[in-house]
Amino acid sequence: MQLKDIKRLYRLYMNGIVSQSMRTKGAEYRVNFGLTLPLLRRIAEQIPPSVEIAEELWQDKGVRESMLLAPMVYPVEQCTPAIAQRWVEEMPNTEVADFCCKYLFSHLTYASQLVADWIEASQELILYTAFRLGYALLPDINNEAWLRNMSNKAIGATQANDIIVASAARRFLTEALLLPFAGKIVVEQLQTSDNIDIQWKQNLIALYDPEC
Repeated sequence: MQLKDIKRLYRLYMNGIVSQSMRTKGAEYRVNFGLTLPLLRRIAEQIPPSVEIAEELWQDKGVRESMLLAPMVYPVEQCTPAIAQRWVEEMPNTEVADFCCKYLFSHLTYASQLVADWIEASQELILYTAFRLGYALLPDINNEAWLRNMSNKAIGATQANDIIVASAARRFLTEALLLPFAGKIVVEQLQTSDNIDIQWKQNLIALYDPEC
């Protein structure tokens, strides 16, 4: 399947109402066919996993559906750290970041190292991606040092000026508190931190259940 064939499917499934609604809400794409997740999955199932096709989709940067499909069809075993780094640096918005984390980055064997690297970035969208990937990995993480570092970064980022970073940091902490091992570490970090709203700190700690 070539890009022109894939774009025929965009036109077949396009939803003008969804597209207009997204534009009204501020979604910034040059072309937006308004395809929903089930339709994107349907198209992805018709595309054989391929580095070439995924990269061609990724470079079709003006089209929302192309950038969302790219991580869905990239062969995980062929995605190197250099490729992941290039993609995160080219990330256009949070929607694409979410798709990359869910369908590609979270399946990489070195995903936790990507998070550790990206959490040190100054670019807000890379920070967002780090927290987004971080909470996707939480159920399988048993590295105490990693969790402490991420918890400290997340606590600090809850006060970030950028709302998407602050929101992702809070989501990371909330998700961690719902897990026994990660939650214990987050609670310890919260109890010794003054770099967070007191009321929200108390609300977060209340989420932790050591018996869960």
